[in-house]
Amino acid sequence: MKIKKRLFQNPIFWAFLLSFTYWFYLVLTSHMEISCDAIGYENLGKLLAEQGWIKFFKAGLQREPVYLGLIAFSMGLEKISGISYQLIQMAIQLLILFLTQILALRILRILKINDLLSALTILYLGISPAMVNSALSLFSEIIIYPFMLAIVLLMYQAWISFSGPKIRIVVLAIATGLTLSLMTLSRGIFEFIAPVFIGMFFLSTLFTRKRRFIFNAVVYFVITLIIFYVFITGYKLTNLVLNGHFMVTDRGAHMLYGSAARRAEPLTRERFLTALAYIPGEGICNVIFGKEKCFFWSGEKLDEFAYTKAGELQASGLRPEEVDKETFRAALKIILQKPGQFVLFWFEDGLKMFFWESTQIGFVSYSAGLTKLFCWAPIKNGLRLLMAILTFVAFIYLISFLLRERKNFFVPHEKIKIILFLSLLLIFLFSSAQALFIIVGRYALPVVPLYLIILAFFIQKIVTKAKQA
Repeated sequence: MKIKKRLFQNPIFWAFLLSFTYWFYLVLTSHMEISCDAIGYENLGKLLAEQGWIKFFKAGLQREPVYLGLIAFSMGLEKISGISYQLIQMAIQLLILFLTQILALRILRILKINDLLSALTILYLGISPAMVNSALSLFSEIIIYPFMLAIVLLMYQAWISFSGPKIRIVVLAIATGLTLSLMTLSRGIFEFIAPVFIGMFFLSTLFTRKRRFIFNAVVYFVITLIIFYVFITGYKLTNLVLNGHFMVTDRGAHMLYGSAARRAEPLTRERFLTALAYIPGEGICNVIFGKEKCFFWSGEKLDEFAYTKAGELQASGLRPEEVDKETFRAALKIILQKPGQFVLFWFEDGLKMFFWESTQIGFVSYSAGLTKLFCWAPIKNGLRLLMAILTFVAFIYLISFLLRERKNFFVPHEKIKIILFLSLLLIFLFSSAQALFIIVGRYALPVVPLYLIILAFFIQKIVTKAKQA
């Protein structure tokens, strides 16, 4: 009885219970809308489910395979059970969101966040309109969430293990390499983020000036990179053999060229102001300047630049596998011609990552009552603005906190500061890399669990300071 009483008095229990209740309601009253990129995900899932991996590779360079494999798995269960694959997919994705909550709770415990704040963080992670929308949509962002937290936890465990036995370090290095590989095969951008992330983590160990600590960090660093590149190179070689492309996905060069070409266009006062207005969202820009002027900063306009270049290269007689290389070279040439302008808009795009909350992402049909609530201006606009401000303030606070603590930061058995450092570093690298290409609302969602964790840390610090004043 005492255990039950403690359980019901624990706010974290209620956070999970309320999340589950809300999800159950959503599963009963909502359904996926297959449109835009979701059509491609569904078609590729069918290809995998019906014809297998060999046919998948031979069909040409495709999207990253991890999420597609999950869709194919749901479609396989549909054949066995007769239950719609979409319903199965929604259930699996809600389980992924639950796993994200569990991992977030683990980090909150390490940071010594109190039960009430931890419960509020877990609850918001479970009921956030944007996060829940991603769990009910046929888009790949949801698959990244637990990996983002898992990699922070693994590298945190590695840090506190560098003074311990080598076997633990080897096991953690293998797990880290596998996790980074899965992240890359879920979102190709991690092919570039992963080595930088692990490299900066290794460089931070040098500040400890402890020989054994640094030697163990070298072992961890080398094994992690070996595992990572074995898997990623193996996947790229499979693509090379079966479809002639030595790469994970071909969208990077396309988006980089489109972004570079757009940012290199003549900079006028109006163009700069519409770019600023586009930071909080397309809707804000449209209200202030109109759709015609704001269209320049849309994803469709970026595609226009990229497809025009692709058409030119194909018309010149280049083989398909050469088009991507030339597209990348052309993008780099444009960037070098106007580096200042490119960096200016790169920074502006990066600010979009703070405007992650939204009740209007789409691709899910909700009940009439929930649709009406999500369209209500105070919720639609107020929640988005509130979370953007809170996220930005917490982010700036975390930077200032780590700068203040820099003198005693890199200590072998430091826990709180190292996990905050890893979280900040991952947010920064992901946001910076994504901003090189394009940022739409859902692209920011993979870092939201980390945003909410640092927000909880910020609030606890402020409340504690206020009590002591």
